[in-house]
Amino acid sequence: MGASLSACLWEYFGDDVFRGRRVISAAKWNGCQLSHMVIPQLKVCALSQEPTRDLLKVDKASLLATDLNIPQAWGLVIQTHPAKFDAIKFTSRFIDLPCLARFDRGGMAARLRATTLGNLKDLDVAVDWIDEREAALV
Repeated sequence: MGASLSACLWEYFGDDVFRGRRVISAAKWNGCQLSHMVIPQLKVCALSQEPTRDLLKVDKASLLATDLNIPQAWGLVIQTHPAKFDAIKFTSRFIDLPCLARFDRGGMAARLRATTLGNLKDLDVAVDWIDEREAALV
């Protein structure tokens, strides 16, 4: 759970941590839960793979841009592509780990099996992540 949780925390809170003040909204943090999900087979656009990026003529740097308009624009292109992908596999902008963003289409939510593991504020591994970043909840 360590590496995958770290990737999730970086993707959701990384911009907050790097805004210069190392602060995360306590309401945002306290409103989050960690879940384990079993996901059915998906049709995935693997932007994390160089051949896919080459085919789409997108460079990796644009997907790692701090200006979120750029990676979000690519995400929208994939989401609205005629191939009707169920998800995008990409590399985290913060750490070199794969991430998956799934789209809610075709009754996907009904096919997921999720088990809530707890609130972030109550999970030692999540609290340790905050401490290691020397971030404050405000």
